[in-house]
Amino acid sequence: MIEIRCWESRSGKKPVKEWLAELKRFDDLAFRKVDKLLLLLRALGRDMGLPGSKALGGGLYELRDMGRGAGYRVYYTWVGDMIIILLAAGDKGSQERDIDLARRRLADLPDAP
Repeated sequence: MIEIRCWESRSGKKPVKEWLAELKRFDDLAFRKVDKLLLLLRALGRDMGLPGSKALGGGLYELRDMGRGAGYRVYYTWVGDMIIILLAAGDKGSQERDIDLARRRLADLPDAP
């Protein structure tokens, strides 16, 4: 079974986990949409494609909430075929910053693709 993990800083913080908790707290409907996409990603794995998931190159992928609203995104990578690491998250408005952050975190992973 595919395992989903959150990127963890050296100090033990998990920013994507914190982002998801905040999303749930302030917009439960949006959280449920993102959670459903994560469950779908876990079930379909690498077979999940557009419109829900998009390869950004260099081992980075974007999970996309394409519904109405903010357009939430979760950036992730694969470690092998059974582990997904959630690197960063945000909405369409912070997309460029979030992708840059995800790429930096990806480069710091010991098993980076």
